[in-house]
Amino acid sequence: MIPLSRIEEIAASRPDHAAVIAGRTVLSWSQYADAVRDAAEGLAGSVAIDELRTIAFLSHNRAELVVAASAAATLKSTLCGLDYSLTQEALADLLDRIEADCLIVSSGFLADRGLNARALAGGRPVIDLDDQLPGATGYAAFRGLSAGRRPPSAPARPFRAISFTSGTSGRPKPVIRNGSFDARRFAYFTARYGFSSADRHLATIPFYHAAGGGWARLFLQLGATLVLAPPDDAVETAELIRREWITSSTMTPPILSGVLRHVAQNRARVTPNQLRFVLVGGKHFPAPAKQEALQVLGPVVYEYYGTTETGVNTIAEPADLLTHPASVGRVYDGNRILILDPERRPVPAGIVGSVAIASYMNMDGYLGAAANKVQIDGERYLVTSEAGYLDEDGRLFLLNRSQGADSVNLYALENAIRQIRGVDDVALVRSAAPGPVAVHCAVVLKASTAVPAGEVEARVGEIVRRERVALARFELLDQIPYSPSGKVRAAELENAILRAGDRTDKRTAGGTARGTAPPKPAKPGGKADGVLLGIALLALTAISWGGMFPVAKAALASIDGFHLTLLRYGLASIILLGILAKVEGLRAFALEGHGGKLFFYGSMGFAGFSILAFVGLANSKAEHGAIIMALMPLITALLTWAIKGVKPGRVTFLCIAAALAGVALVVTRGSLSALGGGALLPDLLILAGAASWVVYTLGAASVPGWSALRYTALSAALGTVTIVAVTGLATASGFITVPTPETVWTVRGEIAYLVLIAAVLAVFSWNIGIRLLGPINGVLFINLVPITAFAIGLAQGREFGQAELAGAGLTIGALVVNNLNSRGLFRLQWQAPAKPVGFGRTAAETP
Repeated sequence: MIPLSRIEEIAASRPDHAAVIAGRTVLSWSQYADAVRDAAEGLAGSVAIDELRTIAFLSHNRAELVVAASAAATLKSTLCGLDYSLTQEALADLLDRIEADCLIVSSGFLADRGLNARALAGGRPVIDLDDQLPGATGYAAFRGLSAGRRPPSAPARPFRAISFTSGTSGRPKPVIRNGSFDARRFAYFTARYGFSSADRHLATIPFYHAAGGGWARLFLQLGATLVLAPPDDAVETAELIRREWITSSTMTPPILSGVLRHVAQNRARVTPNQLRFVLVGGKHFPAPAKQEALQVLGPVVYEYYGTTETGVNTIAEPADLLTHPASVGRVYDGNRILILDPERRPVPAGIVGSVAIASYMNMDGYLGAAANKVQIDGERYLVTSEAGYLDEDGRLFLLNRSQGADSVNLYALENAIRQIRGVDDVALVRSAAPGPVAVHCAVVLKASTAVPAGEVEARVGEIVRRERVALARFELLDQIPYSPSGKVRAAELENAILRAGDRTDKRTAGGTARGTAPPKPAKPGGKADGVLLGIALLALTAISWGGMFPVAKAALASIDGFHLTLLRYGLASIILLGILAKVEGLRAFALEGHGGKLFFYGSMGFAGFSILAFVGLANSKAEHGAIIMALMPLITALLTWAIKGVKPGRVTFLCIAAALAGVALVVTRGSLSALGGGALLPDLLILAGAASWVVYTLGAASVPGWSALRYTALSAALGTVTIVAVTGLATASGFITVPTPETVWTVRGEIAYLVLIAAVLAVFSWNIGIRLLGPINGVLFINLVPITAFAIGLAQGREFGQAELAGAGLTIGALVVNNLNSRGLFRLQWQAPAKPVGFGRTAAETP
């Protein structure tokens, strides 16, 4: 953690601001500083300070541990956490290997896990955070020791950090670093993601894990608030996000899955309006889990890949998770990744091999063991035990971790197995038996499912055979054995599978067949009602927007597009601001330094979209406007590529081309002569309006932590300023004239529809529907917009040519195909664009 000198700097400017929150314990920055002075004094009194080189701790995350860690940093002692889920024998061995001089424990927490803290100490001085261990120095004994004095001066000794690998396939290995990389990494993340002292960071990963302690240090260094989640309590973790106004968090996939599961079961509530950064990693993050997380939490989910030996090496941002869910992202500042063949030679994009990493965060070595290093082009790379490949854009795709560098894509198999009906969790482990490649598979079924085990096993068999892998053992387990840091314990998993296979009694207490979970009575309503409500709301929105074009077309016969836009969003802004004040209070009106961005995006979204669309619509058909607006998902893909460099896939490009061809058919009615004489200009204005709205939508990411209501209301209000200015200029130039009150009154019904139905009601029903069904499902309802417009046109007696109907069908079909493609239905999740191949294979596509 951070040393006393930094704590005092922060305490001087914000003494009463919360520094650490753990349950009912709240430490202000001034209290944090006082506690660290006392703890440093106490540590130095327990062991001679010159001999206090290495301190080990065995405890869950708690406020006292944060204080003790800062005291160790103040005394320049190496602090090393140990995985408290290991056996007594393994922990004693690790303490001896790192030559720990002192041990900090939570004796009650360890006793609950069958660990004897006194025996583990092996004669070392022990400091008990629980004040319960006889013969140990109790943490309470440190209080008031310094009485405001400075703790003893730390000796001048070189930096030395020790961390442990996860030990998923064996005993953890101590990793040694002789220099700190915090300053460089913290500076990058702070600048890239806008972290500040206003953040409230939720720590869910144990501090003994490099990620848990590292991210806690980053936010404490900034003067932010650190909130500690209790171990193994997904409900409380979810509640903390809401109750403590969490802005950022780091989680492992199992922790996040637990949170999402309890949210789905209505056992916990999450209101993530303020949440803007959730970093997930440390274990395979399945593609379906990524989609679920984005649906529940919004575009705030990031994924990282790294190892204890190499630090954090790649980051996948929310757009990456949507467009390339099988990837773990691309390298960022200071990292380089190569894929190596068995001769340690770099291979081209798309070829599977060992993942090798060069980084300023790379370890100096293992304690008592050799590191797997290679020198390439003057750069030192660490060769990991993981297999993967890079695509042509530098995205890293992993096949497995810590199970050998071969072409067996365990992650893709796991992703596919998770799609089987009734499967809640799954883990695969390579069989060590000689012969063909085989895997053991453990599956956990959902509590409410009654799927026969034989059906699940048959589907698993089909999936693994597709990859030419044998299924050595299939078993249903009550749970997958994870470490507290979220890793699957491979050896423990294999033993659990083998033990389960050796049992003779395979029946549940309810007499159900082997592996079949007894069905539980379903709650009335529940998820099914939520799906139906989401469908109804999104259908209402799409139909409202579809009706907007015929309604606006009728109004434009009497009033110009400028004044119609002014009336629409002037009134809508007042209503939205009133709702915002009621829901979030007047404090939500604060711009928080985002005024310029809100003005720009509001001008694009409300002035640009509506004025361009209405002016174009005045000289075009309502149906044309609706079909062009339906292009928004594909326009989004192109703008995301242009702005963020996220290149659409080949299927998306084909869909864009097909959709544009369809729009061209609608606009020209199949006759190229329509392109002459300016007849195309009105529809191009509508297309520009659609692009303006997409820019506005993408702009929501520029004000992370804001609710959709707050972003919409404030940006609409500022955008209305631009509408007033543009309308005033157009009027002053004589381009338009101010409509009379009598004229406005004649279109009062149309204006009421555009304001109340197509603006306010549609926005709310859209946001709620997206939350219930998710963005991937929600985008499908965009197709109802042109269908509604065409249906209204037919009802009004309008005739459409075959070319127009064919073009509308082609555009809608392209949108549907692109949506299905985003779900991975046209390719297996694990197939790379560059057709990866394994060692010794030719570049032929694997069936």
